[in-house]
Amino acid sequence: GSIVLRYEFPQQVVPIGNNYLNKIVIDDAFGGFAYITDNSGSDPGIVVFSRRLHQSWKVRENNSMRAAQNAVQFAINGTELTFSIHIDAIALGPYYNPNVQNDIDPQVDPLLANQNYERNVYYSPLSSYHLYSLPASLLRDPEYVAKATPRDILEAVTDYGRKSSQTDGMIMDNQGELYYGLLGEHSIARWDSYKPFTPKNQIIIARDRTHIQWVDGMGFDHEGYLYVVVNRLHNFVAGRMRPEETNFRILRGKTNALSYVQTPNNVFNNDVRYKYDGEVDNSLLHYGVSSTTPVSSRLETASIFGRGAAGAKEASLGTMMVLIVLAKLLAV
Repeated sequence: GSIVLRYEFPQQVVPIGNNYLNKIVIDDAFGGFAYITDNSGSDPGIVVFSRRLHQSWKVRENNSMRAAQNAVQFAINGTELTFSIHIDAIALGPYYNPNVQNDIDPQVDPLLANQNYERNVYYSPLSSYHLYSLPASLLRDPEYVAKATPRDILEAVTDYGRKSSQTDGMIMDNQGELYYGLLGEHSIARWDSYKPFTPKNQIIIARDRTHIQWVDGMGFDHEGYLYVVVNRLHNFVAGRMRPEETNFRILRGKTNALSYVQTPNNVFNNDVRYKYDGEVDNSLLHYGVSSTTPVSSRLETASIFGRGAAGAKEASLGTMMVLIVLAKLLAV
């Protein structure tokens, strides 16, 4: 491998000695963006980097990006902790058409597919039970971010509701399914972002008190497997980690889905008229997004799966409940 790009964040975005850059997602729109959570104690937020502009800025929002006082208590396998950790987990949703505000007839979408230009950036503080999102179009507009008031940003936030426990690692696949850990429940859950964020739609796909202790990170390969990093961080923080035990594991499960980065081609990646040239296009900002991704704007993925999105989703549902735990192999 080789270094393809090097960038030093300015002091006003990532101050030296007062930052904790944690999770990252990559957006392929307008020449490439990275959204990075900074859960520093005094200045948490989402750091945005534009590869084309070679610039960065930070989006801050105190209500959704800071720790919630009712979620600072952690209890994992008998280890009790108290800490206040701000924005941590982050995931990037699929493209959708923000002009579609309801699903009256999801089989008929009169709008052109190339109007699927919006994406939701999902996030959650570690010390929180809630899942939030901001439109990617807001994050990637530095001029708007610079002049926006705290209320402007707050009004763009979607609060999806409550999870049953705190979350560290999470990831979205390219079909709009969010996978996330539930720390206090030794579990991995899945939510279809095309449905409301209700307890019924938050499905536990794996639970294990021994092997699933502190889900920290997730990733997909090109064969439909989800990889989950587990590290018993609670024992490390409490000074109870035993080196003679297996503390770090990689779990693998078949989902028949691909990573969020494997999105179908969209208008901004194919049409030179929409290549980002440094000018901010405020016409793409749309803050009145629905609380769920409109079904009628779900993108076709035949180029990836060899069939339509509906067929791919039907096939994946039959296998998403399977989680293959490789702990014994890793312990050998």
